[in-house]
Amino acid sequence: MGKLRIGRFLISSNVNGPGRRFVIWFQGCPIRCRGCINPEFHDEDGGYTVETDHLVDIIRDLGDEIEGVTFTGGEPLIQAVELVKLAASVRSMGLTVVCFTGYEMDEILKGNIEGGLELLEFLDVLIDGPYVEEKSAPLLWRGSTNQRVHFLTERYAEFKERVHEGSKMEAEIKISGDCVCMTGTFDVEFWEELRRRLNDGG
Repeated sequence: MGKLRIGRFLISSNVNGPGRRFVIWFQGCPIRCRGCINPEFHDEDGGYTVETDHLVDIIRDLGDEIEGVTFTGGEPLIQAVELVKLAASVRSMGLTVVCFTGYEMDEILKGNIEGGLELLEFLDVLIDGPYVEEKSAPLLWRGSTNQRVHFLTERYAEFKERVHEGSKMEAEIKISGDCVCMTGTFDVEFWEELRRRLNDGG
């Protein structure tokens, strides 16, 4: 296997797809949606590179602590060729794979994204489409009404009706040492105010 450029990973999260998940934020995004909650992952030269094998080892060591892995970002599909190898390894462990992308399913199916079609073979759920600030809404696993949830296997079939219903915003705050991380679906203004207060020591 090769290397992947990532911005961050989180050992355990309950708000980035169904169940308890290992989450990887991939670095770099050519789409750069206005109002994006993760602008720190836009720069394709940011973050750091990690051996794909190392990520596989970390995930394998978690054992039964998680039920799957979530790819988000940034834009995971700009590294789709290498991501296929990671996704295949994750599925071979009996874990599920959820992927967020700003690209739309039609673009992937047309073969416009290198490695995209191959990646679909190893995904259980794909959440597609750019975040559109004017269409913002509290929906399960997504931030705007144009985004769609594609169930590519029957693993999470019980969620098929729920994704069309309104939902409360779900977010987690993780504190580790001097690092505070907020993840999930949340109001950006709230996060910016919270971050300001934390930086001020308030």
